Amino acid sequence: MTNYRRGFWLYPLFQIPLMFLGLFLTIALLFWLFGFGRPSVAVAIAIDMSSSTYTNQFNAPGSIMSQEITAVQAYLNKNNTDILKQPNEIQVFGFASGIQPLTNSFSSDSQAIFQQLNNAIKPELVNIIGGGTNLDLAINEGTNSLAKITERCRELLLVTDGEAMISPEVITQAISKKVSINAIVIGANAPIIQAATFTTGGKYISADINNLETLFTKDFFDSFNNNWRWTLFWLGLAWIAFMYTLIMPLDRWLFQGLFRMPFNLAGRLALCNALFWTAATPGILWRIYQIFNLSLPFIKTC
Repeated sequence: MTNYRRGFWLYPLFQIPLMFLGLFLTIALLFWLFGFGRPSVAVAIAIDMSSSTYTNQFNAPGSIMSQEITAVQAYLNKNNTDILKQPNEIQVFGFASGIQPLTNSFSSDSQAIFQQLNNAIKPELVNIIGGGTNLDLAINEGTNSLAKITERCRELLLVTDGEAMISPEVITQAISKKVSINAIVIGANAPIIQAATFTTGGKYISADINNLETLFTKDFFDSFNNNWRWTLFWLGLAWIAFMYTLIMPLDRWLFQGLFRMPFNLAGRLALCNALFWTAATPGILWRIYQIFNLSLPFIKTC
């Protein structure tokens, strides 16, 4: 084993990567704690109010429709300046065979939206929207409404209780207007709806009615308003800096100390390890972004 008069921690080859490691970890922590990099979001929520969402009484307590409305209200309760620096712009629609806005327009004032929603939920609404399920109409109306909103990410959140047809033209229009279709399907899986969400870069969940409020407030609210793309980016840089910080410890302790390798071979292996992770980490991050449907930092805002 080679004897060294100076510890490796005294060399710039160890100190400089260590400083970058501390810097990147600090930035990642600040982004996580303070929510830097969260997108500004507009959300059109379209809830299924067809006859299958209630029994004999419109919006009967415990019905699917009643729990849909409760879930929307729970989302509104989280949409405030205590949680978000810029609350979501939200408009709510009710649909069946037809569609009707349940709130006046897109607004970030959750209290006003809450009041407008309560005022709109009346039995007479059936005469306007009918009793069937027209997903094309719901998606088309949500897409057109969101297209008027500028400088915000556009998210359509669709809630329905079963499968229905969606035309390719409607999906193409959503893509052209940069609208992501997200869906909660109550009950059995709906492959057609799932394909629409995947194609537009949205999120799909098939779930039990009892989980609806949690899905709104946890899965979708957090998904629309997270900054994980930035946090992961800084953690990725920290990981690369960590690999360079390990060059000298690996060289001296592992390759020369434990494996008794000559110093030139040990140094090359330690450096190759750092270079490997420098090349591999961007690919790993790219795959993580794809799996969790995250946009790329510096390139996309949504």
